[in-house]
Amino acid sequence: MAGLLGAAACDVQPNDSPVKVDVIGHAEQAASPLRDSNAPAAKVVLGAVAQGLLSYDGRGEIVDALAESWIVEDGGQSYIFRLKRLHWPDGELVKAEEVARLLRERMRANPLSLAGLKPEVRAMTDRVIEIRLDVALPAFLQLLAQPQFGILSRAGGTGPYLSSGKAGLIALKPISGSQLEGEEAREPKSVEQRLLEVNRGALAIVRFKAGQTDLVLGGRFQHLRLVPAAGLTFGDLRVDPVSGLLGLAFTGSSDFLQDITIRDALSRVVDRAAFAAALGLQGWHTADTPLPAPLELDRPPSVPAWSGQPMADRIASARQIVARWTASQGDPPVLRIALPEGAGASLLFVRLARDFSQIGVRVDRVPIDAPADLRLIDEVAPFDSALWYLSRLDCAAKSLCDPAASKLLASARGAHDEAEQSRLLGEAEQKIVAYVGYIPLGAPIRWALAGKRLSGFQASPRGIHPLNRLIIVPN
Repeated sequence: MAGLLGAAACDVQPNDSPVKVDVIGHAEQAASPLRDSNAPAAKVVLGAVAQGLLSYDGRGEIVDALAESWIVEDGGQSYIFRLKRLHWPDGELVKAEEVARLLRERMRANPLSLAGLKPEVRAMTDRVIEIRLDVALPAFLQLLAQPQFGILSRAGGTGPYLSSGKAGLIALKPISGSQLEGEEAREPKSVEQRLLEVNRGALAIVRFKAGQTDLVLGGRFQHLRLVPAAGLTFGDLRVDPVSGLLGLAFTGSSDFLQDITIRDALSRVVDRAAFAAALGLQGWHTADTPLPAPLELDRPPSVPAWSGQPMADRIASARQIVARWTASQGDPPVLRIALPEGAGASLLFVRLARDFSQIGVRVDRVPIDAPADLRLIDEVAPFDSALWYLSRLDCAAKSLCDPAASKLLASARGAHDEAEQSRLLGEAEQKIVAYVGYIPLGAPIRWALAGKRLSGFQASPRGIHPLNRLIIVPN
């Protein structure tokens, strides 16, 4: 970091120049965004060049994209969209049949986002698409606005930008009237264009500090420690008020982890308050339960029996549980914890190693995609429903799971009565919390750095920042 700071020189961007955007990540995520469409860089690129039926504005509100209008029928089971008159980059007219086919492909590629739903997507006319669900789910529109459901054909996407890349730099130019039928083509102004780079966190933050980029996107908890190291403060961050999952899913198959009491002991000794204090991000709250709010449930989320107990009592009871297991089964195995790279993730590992050592359990850190006994989940909810949270912790997500909860979730996906769906989700939630297949830590952390010229930038509850809404253009 010190070397990067020394090499960086102040180079504030003129107000009429293209907006420079750095996304924290790996270059291949932007080069092949469909390969891992949930990566931060992939989402930014898809949101820029491949709009879906809907999209989000800077405030996280749903707005039109490929669809110019839509209606919801059958109490939230039928969604009908009328497409705008658009052209692909090769000049071909955008038709509903191809959009429906491509959307089905994106849905197959993102099963965890769909929460087990199996939407039926069909073209009704050349410009009308219907999507039907087996269950009423008004929040489904939020899912369709996610960048991972952007429509990208072989010819490219329909914008709002056209892209060209060279030497790791992606140039984004607003689409002209050649693709927007009925609009006259014009040469976009420089300030309407975007220059996108994908960099590691330290370099992106230093470039912002030096005035060499206007915007840094993709900040997560593992990057927080880089901020003060670059001479910035947490007060410089634009933190998104997102909801979702940040915690550890049990993925190991050892006899040790098959014991519910052991999993509960591990969860109860995690000192979430100490981890939050070490991160130092004001306003971030820890969690003991997966659901952040009741959502469709008719009651508050379930909490474990130890919630609210003093930490000393939690450690003492967990130590007894592990001691009983050790007396009958032998020494516990070393637990592999899969975490991403980054100083914040290192901090989390150190905290977990300390917490677990108090009950006689040793841990080892492995890469996020390596075989592991516990794996970090760090995801913003793609739509506001208990169905997503609970399905993300179900068997299909390759975590330790309760088959009884899976059956309840399957029934909830087909429930036509709102009260019945609420009951089924509530029963599933109780079983998932009691099964302890997941150690909640808190809400996901998403943040950005935005320069003063970006008058349209806003914190978003979706953690999504459309590049075409960064600057307010006066009337």
